[in-house]
Amino acid sequence: MKRLPKIVLVPTTTDAIAFVVSLCIHLTAAIALAFCLVMGGGQGGESLLVSLASESSTAPELTSVVIENHVELEPSTEPTEDFVPELNTSLSLDTVTPVVEERIGTIGTLQSELGSQVKLASASAGSAERIRASEASGSDKSKTRATFFGAEAYGNRFVFVIDSSGSMRGPRWDALYAELMRAIQSLSEDQEFFIISFDSIAHPMFGEPPPKGKFLHPERKSIERVSSWLRSIQLGHQTFPSGAVGIAMALKPDAVFLLSDGEINDSTVQDLRVWNRIQEEDGSVKPRFPIHTVLLHSQIGFATLELIAQENGGTFTPVSARIP
Repeated sequence: MKRLPKIVLVPTTTDAIAFVVSLCIHLTAAIALAFCLVMGGGQGGESLLVSLASESSTAPELTSVVIENHVELEPSTEPTEDFVPELNTSLSLDTVTPVVEERIGTIGTLQSELGSQVKLASASAGSAERIRASEASGSDKSKTRATFFGAEAYGNRFVFVIDSSGSMRGPRWDALYAELMRAIQSLSEDQEFFIISFDSIAHPMFGEPPPKGKFLHPERKSIERVSSWLRSIQLGHQTFPSGAVGIAMALKPDAVFLLSDGEINDSTVQDLRVWNRIQEEDGSVKPRFPIHTVLLHSQIGFATLELIAQENGGTFTPVSARIP
């Protein structure tokens, strides 16, 4: 039910003092009036009453009014938005320490397990990488390596480019024949080879350039056929390996062996700077195939063969003549 506002009259401090003073005056006047009535027999009573009435007009005035909207509200049990429950936030060190130590121990265990897993993964990746590197570098020598006068190459497909100029006649050709036969016979069943001789022109194996001429596996029949072909070669003139090297590049081998006993007199060095180059994604340039050079029983052509090896990712091997 709607309640009407309650009006409360509140006197000020000044009004209260005036009221007390007026009360004292009226009491004094009343006593004096009583005394006069007793002494005067009721004379002057009317004037006294008028005087009293006049004095009563000095009663304190109400100088302020305060209106209060007095409404009774029933208590609510629902908390307001600003209600904040009073919590007991006091924790003893003895209570907190075991919990913290337990959490730290759990985190340490997880870190240890994670570290072990990372190390295991790294070790596995490292092992796989080492296996791949081993296969690429030819650590399994019986399957991925070829040797020729001490020079080593790795892979599965090899091209032997050999000098068949007139200066190779005699002990040099005999040494070349023996070493070349040994090199191809030492290859594994999965490896392949191709041979190109050169003088003034290139002479591919069996007179068959690619695509008709193909790599051979080191099988018995193939080796016997190669032996016959080598013995049938007629040594010519000049030392022009450029054509033979071009055929070797077309075969896309894993490595090339280039042997000569003299100075190279054509554009082989310059041609290889074009033919045997590949550009990486970062802009760098590297050889397509390594070329290992061999200088047989001579000092002539030393610098040129060494330069070819350096510029084409190979090794240079000078072979001295054996003194009987």
